[in-house]
Amino acid sequence: MNTERQQELLAQFANKRVLVVGDIYLDENVYGSVTEVSLEAPIPIFEVLERRHNPGAAGNAACNVAAMGAATYMIGVVGDDPNADIVRKEFAVRNVDTSGIVADPERPTNTYGKLRAGGFNIPTQEVLRTDTPSPTFISGEVEDHVIANIRARAPEVDAIIVGDQVCSVATERVIAAIVACAQEHGLVTVGDSRKRAAALKGLDIVVPNDREAGVAVGIDVVDEASLVEAGKGLLQTVKNALVTCGPDGIKIFAESGDITDVGIVPCDVVDVTGAGDTVTAAVTLSVLAGASLEEAAEVANAAAGVAVGQAGVVTVTNEEIARALSGTAGPAKLKSLDELAAIVERLKREGKSVVWTNGCFDILHVGHVTYLLKAAREGDVLVVGLNSDSSVRENKGPNRPIQNEDDRALVLSSLECVDYITIFGDKTTTGILELLKPDVYAKGGDYTIDTIVQEERHVVEDHGGRIAIIPGVEGQSTTGVIDRIISGA
Repeated sequence: MNTERQQELLAQFANKRVLVVGDIYLDENVYGSVTEVSLEAPIPIFEVLERRHNPGAAGNAACNVAAMGAATYMIGVVGDDPNADIVRKEFAVRNVDTSGIVADPERPTNTYGKLRAGGFNIPTQEVLRTDTPSPTFISGEVEDHVIANIRARAPEVDAIIVGDQVCSVATERVIAAIVACAQEHGLVTVGDSRKRAAALKGLDIVVPNDREAGVAVGIDVVDEASLVEAGKGLLQTVKNALVTCGPDGIKIFAESGDITDVGIVPCDVVDVTGAGDTVTAAVTLSVLAGASLEEAAEVANAAAGVAVGQAGVVTVTNEEIARALSGTAGPAKLKSLDELAAIVERLKREGKSVVWTNGCFDILHVGHVTYLLKAAREGDVLVVGLNSDSSVRENKGPNRPIQNEDDRALVLSSLECVDYITIFGDKTTTGILELLKPDVYAKGGDYTIDTIVQEERHVVEDHGGRIAIIPGVEGQSTTGVIDRIISGA
């Protein structure tokens, strides 16, 4: 798929309207530290520093649809409890309409918790998970209310997504009502289920992973032959199946009987949690935009690549997909300032110290690497500010840099000691230091505490940070490397 076609498809996402029906979870991430052991019993004391929430399960699929630019409506079931209020609020800030959500006072809001803690100079780790009791299928007045809400919203949307994680909302009656509405109003239907993809009868597309496809039809998927058998089994009840296979991409089982493999662009995997929801959203919007199944799979692979490169459950934007498809996303360590600010904020909550340094890093040599290794030892996480090409020319002259900013970022990202990179063009880093508030600002040995930009120094020290002067390696500089090359030539 060429760039023009990619842009054509992605541009249409904002014009689409999608209804998501299914299980709603409130994902709760609690960050803190274990400070001591209780005097009353041998139990660790978990000191809570922050709680962060986001909608999970079908709710995460809805948030991904909204992040990709479409108007999004959510129908599902929550309890009549404080967590229901929290999940509605989290939907609202992510531009998801919740007017179709039904409250059932007889059940709690599905809530899944992760507690992460560390100690003094100890990295954080997950110490406990919490969950609510497994829900049963909805029935009676609650089921009637959900179906009525689906029928009321169906004339206003272009597609319906079904998200079935814990076998609660997607009952036989609900699925039948969705299929009937789709036939009446000409809607695209897409579904995903942890265990019951084959039960989503009549849907246009299902997007389980390889294991889920096998579970749905009673096959243990262990190789290509069993995967093909599972995919064909799904076509007995649904029209098309796009089965995600991790690093092997997506295998398409089409209504026509054709089987097609769509590969991925290799990427660094940090966390696969919620990536299936991202795929569901991307497939739905791509098909609505007129994509073939192969094109939809290509877009979905790109979106999933963005998602798995980040920690936790995340949403993926239209712009991020565009960069991934065009190959301009850059290395995973390269972040915008806004992205970096959120990352640094999280790292500090987890008790990690952040080191900031910056420079041109043109023609990386032993002096650079030695400096960066030493800077990294000043804290837990090293963030490198990379001068843009224009700022290098301003500082070094019209013949520099030798390597452009994208190439320099890629080379830097290959160093294990470098955790994150951002490209900046300002003459000083005062604004960045005010935004990130690093614990340590590392500078090269050609500076002293009195010769660095004093405004930068004051910004760092005013928020409790410190300046670290790192000695250089004598005789090592980019200018020296260039001179030796020229003289040798």
